[in-house]
Amino acid sequence: MSGGLDDPASDPDLRAAEYVLGTLDPGERAEMARAITTDAGAAARVRAWERRLSPLLSAIPPVAPPPRVRAALLRALAARSAGAPDPLAHLRRQVRRWQIATAGTGLLAAGLALFVAVGSRPEPEGGRYLAVVQGGGALPALIVRVDTRTGTAQVRPVGAEAPAGRSLQLWYVGAEGPKPLGLVGADASRVSLPQGASPDGVLAVSVEPPGGSPSGQPTGPVVYTGKLIAE
Repeated sequence: MSGGLDDPASDPDLRAAEYVLGTLDPGERAEMARAITTDAGAAARVRAWERRLSPLLSAIPPVAPPPRVRAALLRALAARSAGAPDPLAHLRRQVRRWQIATAGTGLLAAGLALFVAVGSRPEPEGGRYLAVVQGGGALPALIVRVDTRTGTAQVRPVGAEAPAGRSLQLWYVGAEGPKPLGLVGADASRVSLPQGASPDGVLAVSVEPPGGSPSGQPTGPVVYTGKLIAE
């Protein structure tokens, strides 16, 4: 994302939200898990996000693991009982990836469904919102934290991928139409919201020519979207 003011990856509250959502990479997740055991503040932030997001879990239907996962686990346990080298390390990594992909997709879908069900709510004191911007994949494209008091948004790319030779551009879509926020890159950043931005708006990502839209309006297909959920 171009034009950032600082690095939102350093925001401990946003990092706690990503930990609960399961979108951190293995190294970041291990670091966060260690912090939870030694830092009371980190543990409190994670518990707070678990409370905020826990109502969404009841909306996710149970998903049985693929038969191959159970069969592989039984084979691994049998081999371990026979004294063979422990093959579970690789299996654990495979199962973990499958769990994150399945749970992440369900959680994001449930979050969007819950937002639509309850409709727009009055802006809470503090004006802080979280948007999971995604296009139906296993992982979100972006996680965006919006503060309407300061008129800024923290943007962290997760799974956004631009087609070869093209750029991805983030937009705030409100009552006055799309307003550009910046290009989506590999690094986290902070961007400015358009004047009058409200929690009723939608965030969207479109495919544009290199360097962004030449007209100030989306010119290519919209590949990712996300609504704002009050913190």
